[in-house]
Amino acid sequence: MKQAEAADAAGISRRTIQRLESGERFNTGTSITLQTFYETKGIEFVRPANGKGWGVLDNTSA
Repeated sequence: MKQAEAADAAGISRRTIQRLESGERFNTGTSITLQTFYETKGIEFVRPANGKGWGVLDNTSA
């Protein structure tokens, strides 16, 4: 899914997604909105562990 499609479906701007992906400061509520949207599409967020950052699992093709 392209950023523009995700932004429209989640009700946020594409620029907001770009900021989140680049690690810029952001509104926590917006990141939760985007995470919730992706989770409804089958994406699973994996908490940081062993000194590594967040990860994602794509369960959409399973």
